Amino acid sequence: MSGCCVVCLDQVLLGSKLNILLIFLPIAIALKIVEVYSGGNGATYDAVVFVVSLLALCPLAERLGFITEELAAYTNDTIGGLLNATFGNATEVIISGFALAQAKDNPTFLRVVQLSLLGSVLSNLLLVLGTAFFIGGIVHRSQSFSQE
Repeated sequence: MSGCCVVCLDQVLLGSKLNILLIFLPIAIALKIVEVYSGGNGATYDAVVFVVSLLALCPLAERLGFITEELAAYTNDTIGGLLNATFGNATEVIISGFALAQAKDNPTFLRVVQLSLLGSVLSNLLLVLGTAFFIGGIVHRSQSFSQE
């Protein structure tokens, strides 16, 4: 049992080259702690915290997608699709939740959440579907839809 856990942890923690950015996670936390205890350090400091946090978020989002795909592989198509749909947007939901919590102090955050959701919907409806149609048209001259 412990050998299986070691292999699984190895895949999760070392399975992607993007995980090198995980070094920014403790840096982002430390920068935020310094900001809280020093009473704020200005817009430039906020921008640095934002960029470092964004760099730390990238491998976490990628690993969440990896774990979701691995879980979906051990289930049927319906549950696998539900897992991918649910956890595929988890990062966006978490960020939107934190932005909404800040919206009571700064109404700009509400607009950020609204535009983020609009961008996500438009991206999924237009970009993803359009790309699928385009690539499908390159591969297959004629396409048809079947409800079966």
